[in-house]
Amino acid sequence: MKKKLLSLASLLSVGAIALHAQITLNSTHIVSVGAAVEQSVDTIPGAITIGTSGANQTWNFTGVTERLVDTLSFSNPSAMPGASNFPSANMGLTNSGQDSSWQFLDKNTTGLFVVGQTIFIQGTQTPIPFPSTIITFPSTMGTTYNTTWSGKLFQVFIGQGGIDSARVTRGDSLYSNVDAWGNVTTSFGTFASIRQNVYETTVDTTWILQSGTWSVIDPFTASIIGVDPIAFDTINTARWWTDNAASKFPVIEMDYENNGTVNRVSWQKNSPTVGLSELKVSSDFNVYPNPAKDVVTFATNVANNSEIAIMDITGKTIKTITFNTTKQTIDVSVFDSGIYFYTIRDRASGKILHNNKFVVTK
Repeated sequence: MKKKLLSLASLLSVGAIALHAQITLNSTHIVSVGAAVEQSVDTIPGAITIGTSGANQTWNFTGVTERLVDTLSFSNPSAMPGASNFPSANMGLTNSGQDSSWQFLDKNTTGLFVVGQTIFIQGTQTPIPFPSTIITFPSTMGTTYNTTWSGKLFQVFIGQGGIDSARVTRGDSLYSNVDAWGNVTTSFGTFASIRQNVYETTVDTTWILQSGTWSVIDPFTASIIGVDPIAFDTINTARWWTDNAASKFPVIEMDYENNGTVNRVSWQKNSPTVGLSELKVSSDFNVYPNPAKDVVTFATNVANNSEIAIMDITGKTIKTITFNTTKQTIDVSVFDSGIYFYTIRDRASGKILHNNKFVVTK
């Protein structure tokens, strides 16, 4: 249930930067609604480290290998599933690498914040009101902040084995420190940057309701369900931010262990695409639940006159339907289990607005 944001796509050619002065990061340097971001990811980074802290550093990370690419789309959150649960959000985030998950963000002059997210649990749309601070503004070397949060993540009905319901609660403690500045180099280019180190600890507890009383799940029942009664997790993240207009997002991000071992590297592939109609329209469409059992809903924040074509795994079109509202629900209960592809096309121009896939499970 961890969130993971970071990296971008192509408008500008970025050359080497020879600046050796500390930058100050503020809200104008961060991506906004309507942008799409491409992010290269290395899941086997090898012996790479986050490097040295302090002033006037030089980091070169051109040795990482692109093993997959994620696309992050920033859109108006009002059309996203569960938007009514997060009225303070002014930006929504979807990630091509995470099906059936939508994040709600708040970007303002004081910082960039996660308000919460929506996921599907047992086919039910479930809001997760888990707030978190990504970065505060203004940020420069020496900027720090601490946050703590505790609360219920979600609750589900069980109705068997004497268990009425189950829920998961979380306690979270986060410390952020901008501990370095200098020039960072990736395959995208060289940027004057500040480095933010984030240290986060979470404690997730699984509870069950029996005979009207909530208690921590016993180890035997937990082993049957496949959960830990109490799960501890520590997440260390280093992010390099820049004020360069070609970026608008962290240039590179690394998840690493307490011993310094880096587990995952994500870096900006190129400049964010802003104002390109096809990509912006694409980011305005959502499909949920995914996987689906009985129905899938297509949603957009702008009513349009379009057509949805659904294809099976062989490419055969099995259903076509007109889409001229902000939401269209399609019955998939008669579909076989498997992967289905869909294309949304403007009926007047024939232009493809969006295409992706969903999964049907029985």
